[in-house]
Amino acid sequence: MNILPVTTTGGLIEMSKIKLYVLPASHPCAAVEVALDLKQLPYRRVVLLPLMQVLVGPLRYGGTTAPGMRVDGERLVGSRTIMRRLDELQPQPTLLPPPGDPARAQVLDAERWGDEVLQDLPRRILDVAFLSDPGAMESFAGDMPLPLPRAVLRPALPATARLMAMKNKARDDTARADLQALPRYLDKIDAWIADGLLGGEQPNAADLQIGSTIRLLETLVDVRPLIEGRPAAALTRYFPPMVGEVPAGTLPAEWMPTSAPAVN
Repeated sequence: MNILPVTTTGGLIEMSKIKLYVLPASHPCAAVEVALDLKQLPYRRVVLLPLMQVLVGPLRYGGTTAPGMRVDGERLVGSRTIMRRLDELQPQPTLLPPPGDPARAQVLDAERWGDEVLQDLPRRILDVAFLSDPGAMESFAGDMPLPLPRAVLRPALPATARLMAMKNKARDDTARADLQALPRYLDKIDAWIADGLLGGEQPNAADLQIGSTIRLLETLVDVRPLIEGRPAAALTRYFPPMVGEVPAGTLPAEWMPTSAPAVN
């Protein structure tokens, strides 16, 4: 399989011992890339096509999800694991409060929630949207170099959308439930920002984990009104604009929550 490597760091092309495997428009991949740039660690970015991480990942970095990373012969899988390793490779700026600081456990807990609870929500909603409009998927690749020509990949988009939905267990009912839950999740994030746990001048690991998910959610035009004006929306400032968009009207209007529940 011919996988095209793209070497990027801070806008400069250079070789590095760090190789990062990413998927187009992947929010956990975006979180790790911002962390690498914050620490000014040069890296090579290898772009995989959707679902190819299942085949390529075990051989290249030891897992079936993305992001994956290789540092010399070391293999790492998942954004949280990679961020812990980045803090070891380059301690400053740190992604966590120092040991002994009570905020450290809180940031780790918020990061875990962002990974284990929030992260899958936009995946399922997007997968269902792509079933309705497979062509929207292509826009998320932006100008990323891909392993195959776009004209070759385009006819496979409907089948890819179905396979992604199967992998992520995305259906109409799950997407509707995710949309109904979103205001409650945003309330939780807003409360963390009010408490000073998130949203600082220098992002921590939880900011990156959660902010990348909000950035991806904003690519769904139907979902943007649920986010706009909230404190949680400010977490997207740590990230460059994300390419790709799912047009308005792709998600049925009756799926959208009518009001935001109070914070539990």
